[in-house]
Amino acid sequence: MANKILTKKFFRDNPCLKNTVQQFVYSYLLYDGIENVANEMIIKNGLLNNERLEHIRQENEHIKSEQNPEAIFQLFRKKIDAMNQVELISKALAFDEVIFPMVIEKLLRSNHHIFIENSMRFLAKSQRNSSLLLQEKYFEIRSPYVQSLICLIIGLRGEEDSISWMMDRFFEMKKLYPNETYAEGSLIALHELNCRFS
Repeated sequence: MANKILTKKFFRDNPCLKNTVQQFVYSYLLYDGIENVANEMIIKNGLLNNERLEHIRQENEHIKSEQNPEAIFQLFRKKIDAMNQVELISKALAFDEVIFPMVIEKLLRSNHHIFIENSMRFLAKSQRNSSLLLQEKYFEIRSPYVQSLICLIIGLRGEEDSISWMMDRFFEMKKLYPNETYAEGSLIALHELNCRFS
């Protein structure tokens, strides 16, 4: 199926744009562990002052000790130090069963960028394959930015039968938002699906 829809001509006629937010999000979703490596390098090379290191340590301890899944979910909206984002998502995954439906419900109406990006990290690593549910909920999502990033998750987690659905989203986004980069989420997802199923 992938070979019939995702042709070389399609990708040649629709090249990915450079330096989009979708590419940035995709890169940290795709390369699991890259944030840990980057954090270790930053600390090893002494690039943080003592005050920030102490703040990171205290925040990290707070996240690790929190046992209330709703409190962890609330942290998705807070400006957590970048060095602790991995820890936050790891902690949220320990409460996957409780936090997963909360994330899905909130994403339908959220425009909060910190929450959205943390949610994408969470969905990409969740034990639940949310791709079918996300396809079902897609048209309930108010924000085209969220729709665009949801396409990335479906590209990473979806099955081969997601391809034709994703192709429709790509052309739809191109038509609805010709001056925005929203279509890039579905285009990158199509590249990912092509790699996985061709």
